[in-house]
Amino acid sequence: MKPTARYLLVGLLVAAAYWGFGLYQDHLIAQGDAQGADRVQKAWNDQERLRSQVTAAGNTLRQRNAEKVAHDHTQRAAASQAAADSAAASLRSLRAELARLKSRTNPYPAGDAGLAACAGEAATARELFGESAEAYVDLAAEADQLRDQVAGLQQFAASVCHAGRALQPAVGAAD
Repeated sequence: MKPTARYLLVGLLVAAAYWGFGLYQDHLIAQGDAQGADRVQKAWNDQERLRSQVTAAGNTLRQRNAEKVAHDHTQRAAASQAAADSAAASLRSLRAELARLKSRTNPYPAGDAGLAACAGEAATARELFGESAEAYVDLAAEADQLRDQVAGLQQFAASVCHAGRALQPAVGAAD
């Protein structure tokens, strides 16, 4: 073999080896890219799964707390209604006693103006007392209703609106 052919053959072998090494290097880079993409996708899927679990746990907690708030509100409303019914019964009893006192005959002798004036003032005082008691019962019922409403809103805000906040750092830690 001639030296030129030999040089040409060696040059061709070197070029083929260089070209083959380049192809192998491209293959390794593509393989590394695929492995990196798989790792990134797996990390993304893990993070999304964790986020979904935290969201589901928060939603479950919110739902459970909302049900508890509704139950507590129902109990407060029932207690308020029982108190209102008791107050209404007491008021009816008071009104009945005032009506009984008003309907009785005047026990004082008929010519004594001082006793008649006292009896008139007592009747007026009883009527005013009855009116005041009725206003007090109405005011107490309204105050109980507002108290229950405020307590329910505060419980809702604390239990339902803030539910799951303790779970949030777990998502941030996975970032």
